Amino acid sequence: MFMLAKRLFIPAAVLLPLACSSEASDGAGAGGDIGDDALIVPEHLTVSALPGGNGVLNAIALTLRKGPASTELYVALRNDGDIPACHAAVAVDLYDKTQQSMAAGINGLLTQHFYRLTDGSGTIAACVGPGDVTMAAVTDLPSDLVIEDVGYVVYRCTYFALDVVPIDGLTISQVKVVPGGAGTTYTGTLLNGLDVAVSHPSATVFSVSRVGRPLGVAIGSGTVQIPPGGSWAFETNTVDTPGPDHAAYPAGAIVTQ
Repeated sequence: MFMLAKRLFIPAAVLLPLACSSEASDGAGAGGDIGDDALIVPEHLTVSALPGGNGVLNAIALTLRKGPASTELYVALRNDGDIPACHAAVAVDLYDKTQQSMAAGINGLLTQHFYRLTDGSGTIAACVGPGDVTMAAVTDLPSDLVIEDVGYVVYRCTYFALDVVPIDGLTISQVKVVPGGAGTTYTGTLLNGLDVAVSHPSATVFSVSRVGRPLGVAIGSGTVQIPPGGSWAFETNTVDTPGPDHAAYPAGAIVTQ
């Protein structure tokens, strides 16, 4: 079994183009409501890329918030280069206003498209293509972190620059928002457009603001095997920060013979 990626996804919603420099952001927008036009929340944060350590991926929106069990960070990045960024991940370091380290975290980036290596191996790669927007959730930051004391978020991205060609992959469709007393869940259908079967499918859905800033995340997973051309109906767990829009990403493991 070859895992497509730690998480390999295609969004179900088109995000609005956002303007945010990778060099620095002083907290674009105003206010902290989940439905506002702020690209960085809390708005006092300065978000910047690690000099020389980021490549083609630039942060365009970020949320730092308290979750039920830990402090959570959600980030959207865009590939502003001309090459796919394959098997990408993002790491974040949080500093206080005197630039003393407070916390750090890392997670895989959720990619939009599937590619195949051109070396004849048939290997499938998860790549963030030029112009693609990707998202990540870092949900294990310290629970006692005082968000008001965080002054700076520095991010760095790692990825492989591979010779690849785009292929059909997994897609998510028919996403429905299901409000409930315990939070909002999402249902939908994951379609397997690959030419191989996929097992252990999952769907990760970010709730997003009207400008595409990720607010929270919900995940649905299964143990079924989806044949080529087949589909799987999913339902996620709950998210406590519903927004006016969402971005949904599929994942799975390739079944080898």
